[in-house]
Amino acid sequence: MKKGLYLVLSLLVVFSLGAAFLNCGDDDNGDCLDQCEEGAECCTACKKPCTDQGLRCDEVNKVCGDCCGDAPDGEYHIWVSGMTIDMTTQQPVAAAVAAISPMDALTSDDPTKLAENETDATGVYKTDCFDVTEVALGVVMMTDDIGWDGAGGTYFPTGSGAKGWDTNAEKFCAEEAKSWLVPNTLVAGLDAATNVDSAGYGFVMGFVIDGTTGGQVEGAVIKKGDGSDLVEVIYPNATFTDFSGTATSATGIFILPHTNFAGGITEVNAEKTGMTFGAEKAAPKAGFCYFVYIIGQ
Repeated sequence: MKKGLYLVLSLLVVFSLGAAFLNCGDDDNGDCLDQCEEGAECCTACKKPCTDQGLRCDEVNKVCGDCCGDAPDGEYHIWVSGMTIDMTTQQPVAAAVAAISPMDALTSDDPTKLAENETDATGVYKTDCFDVTEVALGVVMMTDDIGWDGAGGTYFPTGSGAKGWDTNAEKFCAEEAKSWLVPNTLVAGLDAATNVDSAGYGFVMGFVIDGTTGGQVEGAVIKKGDGSDLVEVIYPNATFTDFSGTATSATGIFILPHTNFAGGITEVNAEKTGMTFGAEKAAPKAGFCYFVYIIGQ
């Protein structure tokens, strides 16, 4: 078995950042059940009944009005739209992007591309509809240089969660997904200066996010889920010119080498005075960078 092949069992919070769900509320349109009774067809464009989603019909139309409504009965098809972004500059870049399953993202050397696209310098993409009937947990957007050159070229293969689900009722299209790219120059610097071994084990990179504002959290310290110390956490400064920080910079970014995952899957969390965070399970894969989000309030 290839060295450094680990699994992540729970990625749902990571993926949930890819879409926001509106809650049903009291207004002139009535409640969810009333709206479904008046025109249930408007709630089934994505095979998502109002009563299952907690959404008014007009909200379902806004989220998934054209969400692959021609999918065969019994199948769940979605598309993903978003932008490919350089991790270091946080600017859009031209890239190849493909939807893959979470387990493929973390176990396969050659993931099945459920749908793929190429972007220009604006970074904007929208995939064709693809079948997720048998796909568990959610969908990951894998990015690389156009041509899929692996660890060659400008960017390192990277996976970012776009949409998560527990049930078929949650399988609908994801808009405004952020699909990150990590420059190979940064990866080479990490390989040379830290315990990162990108080829042999891969690594995990992530953001600490304020769940109330959506902003990145400065001054957070990454720990194991039980509050104990990790073997090594790398905190780059905002310009990625120094990796000796002791907490997240204004970017909220952290990097976890494979040395933190000797036992396989590891639960990680963040600490900052005045904030509470939710723990996430994480693990790397050889030749791959995977993103996680630790969300607090």
